Amino acid sequence: MKKEEQIRMLLHPEDYTDEQLDQMLDEMDVKVPDANEAWEKFSGKRNVESGKRLPLLKIAAMFVGVLMLSGIAYAAVQIIRSQESGVESQEAVVSTNTQYLSPNTQAPADSTQMKPIVYEDAELATILNEIATFHQCEVVYKSEASKHIRLYFTWDQKATIDDIIGTFNKFERIHITRDNKKLIVE
Repeated sequence: MKKEEQIRMLLHPEDYTDEQLDQMLDEMDVKVPDANEAWEKFSGKRNVESGKRLPLLKIAAMFVGVLMLSGIAYAAVQIIRSQESGVESQEAVVSTNTQYLSPNTQAPADSTQMKPIVYEDAELATILNEIATFHQCEVVYKSEASKHIRLYFTWDQKATIDDIIGTFNKFERIHITRDNKKLIVE
C-alpha cells in the first residue's frame, strides 16, 4: 500500500471497511515505544542533571531565607524601638503636665535636676497655672480672652519668676505684672 493511500485511510476511515483498515495497520511497520523503558531513561537523566544543581539550589535558598529573616528581625527591632521611644516621650509629656499641679509642691533642692518643659500649642492659662504652682503664686486674669491665647513656650525651671514674666511680656498680646505672690495678666 502506498503512503498516500494510508494517509487517506487515516483521515477518512469511514470510507473503508474494517478489513481494509486492519490490513493497512498490519502492513504499517510502527514501532510502539515501551513506556517503562522511556520513563527510566527520562528519570535517570533528570536525576543526573538535578544531582549537579541540587546543592547549589539549596545553598541559594538558604542564603535567601537567612537574608529575609534578618530583614524581618531588623524591621521588628526598629518598630519596637520606635514604639518604646514614643511611649517614653508620651510619659514625659504626661509627667511634665502633672508634676507641678499640687499647691504644696516645693522646688527641688538640687536645681540641676530641673529640665526645661516645652509647651506646644498650649493655652496661656495652662502654662501660667503650672508656673504659678511651681513658684507658689496665684494667677489673676483681667480678661477672659487672655486665658485662651495659644503659645509655643519653653519654660526653664531654673529661671526666676521675674525672668519668666519678662519673657512672657515680650509677646505682643500678653502683659503680666507681679504683685508679691500674685501674677496679674492684663
